[in-house]
Amino acid sequence: MEDLQKDLNKTKEVYRAVFAQAKEAIDKKLDILKKSFLCSGCLENCAIDFNNAALFKSYPGNCTFRMWQKRALAELKGQISKDIYFKIQQMNQKRENYSCLKCSSCCNMASSEFTYEELKEKAKNGDRFAGEFISIFVPYENNEIPRKIYPEYVKLLEEKFDGEIQFYHCPKLGADGLCSDYENRPSICRSFPENPLAALPPKCGFRPWKDEVEITALLLHAMVEIVGFYTQKLEQLTDKQ
Repeated sequence: MEDLQKDLNKTKEVYRAVFAQAKEAIDKKLDILKKSFLCSGCLENCAIDFNNAALFKSYPGNCTFRMWQKRALAELKGQISKDIYFKIQQMNQKRENYSCLKCSSCCNMASSEFTYEELKEKAKNGDRFAGEFISIFVPYENNEIPRKIYPEYVKLLEEKFDGEIQFYHCPKLGADGLCSDYENRPSICRSFPENPLAALPPKCGFRPWKDEVEITALLLHAMVEIVGFYTQKLEQLTDKQ
């Protein structure tokens, strides 16, 4: 349990650092674009200081920095997003170097922030993942049952995520700990884990993949968040201009 807790605390600390690193890299790239839209007035009699010109500031109608904002928006939605996607693909390809060790943790310790009733409602409203999830997993009567199966993992998930966690299991899991219908397992099982940031127990065969790419995954996750936030703010700003 102590190792799992240290793992959780380390991840939180590292994410704060890589988020700052990601923001600095994106800000630097967008700031370089600003030089392309420097007019003579910025150097002579314009009230706007070039060095302190802010990306999310509202500028006068004839100011070239408005074009900088539009160019930055295009860059965020274009090349920057493409670069992030390419790096995510590279990271995911490394998953192929690892394989399932049949520990059955994902089969009898599936978890969700949603109750079974909430998942059924989401599936009814067209949520594909929720629909596939409830077609496989059934809920435990209470969290004490999974806690007895793998107490360290339950504790980790409860501390990692805000709110109550619901645990589920697959009724097709045999007494030998193996899937009784393995050849017909659905895509949600075949592709697990898709995300290296998922909370994986040490005995999972994909845990080494998580350990190998986790820093990269955190950095890319931070970039996706920052690009999304910047894009939204710039779209709102340029719509008003």
